[in-house]
Amino acid sequence: MKKKAALTAVASILCASLLAGCSYFPAIKLPEGETTMTVKSMPSKPSESETSSQTETAETEPVNPADEADKAYAGFIEGKVSVSTSGCFDKDSGKNYFELGYGDYTFEEMKRALRYDEMSGSRVRYALVNCGGDEIHEMAVSFALIDGGARSVLCLIGYEDGKLVMNALLEQSRPDEYRLYEGGYLKSDIVTSDGVNQSVLIKIESGGKCSEVFTFNEYKGPVAKAVIRHLSKSEEETGEGFDGLPKEFIVREYISDGKIKISVSKYSENESEKKLEEQFVEKLKSLGAEEIAFDEIMNLASAKEYISKETKWTTVKAAEETTSSVGVAEVAGNFSISVYPDPEKPEYTALGNVVTVLCSGNGTDMRFVCDSDDVTVILEKGYWNMNTDSFVKESELFNIRTKTGTVYQFNCVPQDVFPYYRLRAVKGNYSAEWLVLKSKDNSVTVIKSSMKGTA
Repeated sequence: MKKKAALTAVASILCASLLAGCSYFPAIKLPEGETTMTVKSMPSKPSESETSSQTETAETEPVNPADEADKAYAGFIEGKVSVSTSGCFDKDSGKNYFELGYGDYTFEEMKRALRYDEMSGSRVRYALVNCGGDEIHEMAVSFALIDGGARSVLCLIGYEDGKLVMNALLEQSRPDEYRLYEGGYLKSDIVTSDGVNQSVLIKIESGGKCSEVFTFNEYKGPVAKAVIRHLSKSEEETGEGFDGLPKEFIVREYISDGKIKISVSKYSENESEKKLEEQFVEKLKSLGAEEIAFDEIMNLASAKEYISKETKWTTVKAAEETTSSVGVAEVAGNFSISVYPDPEKPEYTALGNVVTVLCSGNGTDMRFVCDSDDVTVILEKGYWNMNTDSFVKESELFNIRTKTGTVYQFNCVPQDVFPYYRLRAVKGNYSAEWLVLKSKDNSVTVIKSSMKGTA
């Protein structure tokens, strides 16, 4: 991949997902009720004029852009086709998104640039949707990222002049809180921890380009001063002095085409609080906001006329998973490591002398052995985040470098449903991990393993 030096900025639309990887090739179906296909017989020796006509017809048969686009999308997922970010990034701005900048990327290169971590419960999905009304699909690729907190990155890709071009990249603070509709609309609904109820509607155009239809925010109390920042023409207008707005005071904000409309409700009965609320509303109006009725703003914020059938997503399964009393992972030919979690098994007791790397006195003694030097093996303690369906590390219990054939022993407590421990093995660009769980009969500890590797 040839990356340009100047990296560029992301078009972030939400308050702030990748691709799922199966080939897209439509199946050929016979008419209902038919089980055979009839072929009419042809003359055994066509005339010269017929042969010429047939050859000319075959050579001049037009290429269907819609089919070519679908093949290109499938090729991208399979790692055979690159996508260009030229429509999404300004090469002269010097900005980037994580390590994704201006240039051409394969699927694997994009995952690395976005710091997508398959081992941390992240998920990548894709969907094909016709946004431009021209029968040519656009592709939406969703990456659920676990990097400094869970969030989603959504890449919008189009097919232009025989190439794939990423024309928009959107970020969300939380994964999977948006809906994609077949008419080409993307809707997000988020409730933040500080009391903001937000809805965003985005129109995806031909080629994956997009524009915001509207944003609707519902603020409670002190956080309503964010409207001042949206209206402000200078950094001096920060909303200072309105931190004391009561939580029961609600301000609804509708933003479309750069214009802001507001509606307020639940003025306080307390005179001093009501005076502050009225001053706040007058401040918003003086900065250009238009005050409208509650029913009117709720009607504007309705997406019913835009949304239709929701688009189905396809999930890319990137890591192989195995369940066994012996957790064995061969990682892309780079190294092989075996975990032995059951002291009652003969393969465990046959390992001989061991090096103890963790002895906590509780739980189960487990062992592992590696066929390569200098593989970093880490035991992490943490918890399972049910919202992101991923393991969250809280601390490291040990971090060692292996020697070939050495047997290492550690102690941890297997759980019934959600793991408290994760064992990771890393060397270069190759890695494997194990989540420690009990078997169904609670007698044998099961290691659920997954692995990945890139040259």
